[in-house]
Amino acid sequence: RIEKLGRDTRFAQIVDLMEKASTDKPRLAVLADRIAAPFLVVVVFGALLAAAYWWQVDHSKALAVAVAVLIVTCPCALSLATPAAMLASAGALARRGVLVRRLQAFETLSTIDAVVFDKTGTLTEDRLVLRQVRVREGVTRAEALQVAAALAQGSLHPVSRALARAAQDEGLTPAVVRGDVREAAGKGMEAFVGAYGRVRLGAAAWVDAPEAVPSADGGPEAHLADDAGWLASFELAEGLREDAAAVVQALKAAGIRTWLLSGDRDAAARQVAQAVGIDEVVAGASPEQKLAEVERLQGLGRRLAMVGDGLNDGPVLARADTSFALGHAAALAQTRSDYVIQGGRLMDVADTLVQAKDTMKIVRQNLTWAAIYNAVSIPLAMIGWMPPWLAGLGMALSSFLVIANATRLARRPPVQSPA
Repeated sequence: RIEKLGRDTRFAQIVDLMEKASTDKPRLAVLADRIAAPFLVVVVFGALLAAAYWWQVDHSKALAVAVAVLIVTCPCALSLATPAAMLASAGALARRGVLVRRLQAFETLSTIDAVVFDKTGTLTEDRLVLRQVRVREGVTRAEALQVAAALAQGSLHPVSRALARAAQDEGLTPAVVRGDVREAAGKGMEAFVGAYGRVRLGAAAWVDAPEAVPSADGGPEAHLADDAGWLASFELAEGLREDAAAVVQALKAAGIRTWLLSGDRDAAARQVAQAVGIDEVVAGASPEQKLAEVERLQGLGRRLAMVGDGLNDGPVLARADTSFALGHAAALAQTRSDYVIQGGRLMDVADTLVQAKDTMKIVRQNLTWAAIYNAVSIPLAMIGWMPPWLAGLGMALSSFLVIANATRLARRPPVQSPA
């Protein structure tokens, strides 16, 4: 049964949230881009002014002086200063498994003072394991798993993938679904399955059955209900990524505050936060609530980086000042992130932060050198002390020094996990 179409679907609503968030996303303009246009005007005006002066003094030198002024600044070291450094860093990160989707994100990342993590599939392993199944009377474990797999097999959520994988490992064929499966982000899924009628799979509040009692340890779980009520509950086990605590420790050592922002229950979220060393926790949050929390922190003056992997994380990945998506993340989440961590190594977050800071340091060095070079060479060319051949040599040398300085970024060793 089709209930909603097009922009009325939950998927479309999340996409809309992401569009609005990314439209409002704060971006620092690159300094060289702000300077380039007026600088070009000044150079051309200076060349014309020098030519006019020398036409009056010695018209045989007028053209040579004007050409020297133009040559000495083209290609301008000022224009190469920023992209050379950012491209060198992007190449270095790519070799370490981090794809940079927006070069200007280096500038933003270098200024952040807080990192917000998602929980499931980010701090925890993407691969969950089915630990226990509870079923109502008259329903077998295999039957419940077949129905759950029928709904879960097309979903990217870690819990759904775990259920589908468990059914496959046990040689079970998913039940037959009549029509399409409707997925409500942050809640669960719904479809018509065989003789069970309308079936819901997801959080306890989503299935709306008194028997769907949350597990005592707050671990990941899913509940199943049909027209007759509660059908089954699935408890899963998740393990922390081996470098989850290390990356939090490294960020704290760098003076970065950390938050955990999760749609899971408070007990489960706090258990993970305590294990990795995160102090601030917001649990049980829908995509809208996650977005509101990020905006609240930004309103307090925080410069945020978001690390996530799911469809639910799309809006906050778009709204955060800069963002990371893990390589296994939903495609929609990856399209709104600035960095994609291909290998799933969380220490790459800390490594990229250091790379961004080093990148902006090199950019400032390049801009300083370019400013000094132009401040000296342009007047020398205008007064006729720098012939065109020497201007060409100076231009090439200046550009070479800027690029050589930028290549230092490609040789920086990656950040290692704290001992």
